[in-house]
Amino acid sequence: MIISAHQPNETLGAIFKECYYLQLDANVEPRRIPVIDDCCYDLVFFKEASGAFYFGEDSRKVAIRSKVFTIHLVTPPYRIEAADSLTFFTVKLQPWANAHFFSSLQKSGVVDIADVQLLSFHEKVFETEGVPDKFSLAEQFMTDKMVELTPSMELVRELCNYIYEKQGKVTVNQLSEDFNKSRQYLGKVFKKEVMYPLKKFIITVRILDLVRFRAKNPDVSLTQLSYDYGYFDQAHFINDFKKVCGVKPLQFFNNLPEFLLRHA
Repeated sequence: MIISAHQPNETLGAIFKECYYLQLDANVEPRRIPVIDDCCYDLVFFKEASGAFYFGEDSRKVAIRSKVFTIHLVTPPYRIEAADSLTFFTVKLQPWANAHFFSSLQKSGVVDIADVQLLSFHEKVFETEGVPDKFSLAEQFMTDKMVELTPSMELVRELCNYIYEKQGKVTVNQLSEDFNKSRQYLGKVFKKEVMYPLKKFIITVRILDLVRFRAKNPDVSLTQLSYDYGYFDQAHFINDFKKVCGVKPLQFFNNLPEFLLRHA
């Protein structure tokens, strides 16, 4: 298995969160990638262009035959599986750039987004041998895709970064007070740019931060951790956890290596 991530420079970081390369050989079992929705859209370059996407509690299956795709409007948990080897190069957007790239999506599920430029990058990145060279190629690709942030994107960028800094331990009411704007206005602008509700984003950031902390501190009890992250009702905690990860906390952490392939 090869898995490597790269954070772009500060300028590119205004639009792109990271890029990563992942390769599972045919002799690795199981050949699957669990996916957690972090509210950041991905441009996924799939070398083999042959696999299956499973989503929802009933594990509905959709065939993947696209060289370049993104995932849109699906219910967790979900994963990607391949019959043979599995090789991805993925460029992850900053959440405030989601709508700029993907507001026109009509279909849900695995959506083919291939065009001439994306297919050209697909060919080049998988022809390039060294992983650092792949990331250098990606930096040029991202430079070609750079755009100037609009005022509403700038506002949402500030909101997202504030929520990240607070580890998701913040409410919409607090954001309204801190940014001196109404709940309704913040919710409308956020949904327009991120394509996710503001409250869902807050919950997602909180749960994923909790997951990362628990992965590094396995001796901390889930009960204590839920209190530390502002949950004083276990049913509320479990419900929010399932919304993000698709399963209950205990089931999730009992399968930590598989579920946290990237998110730890």
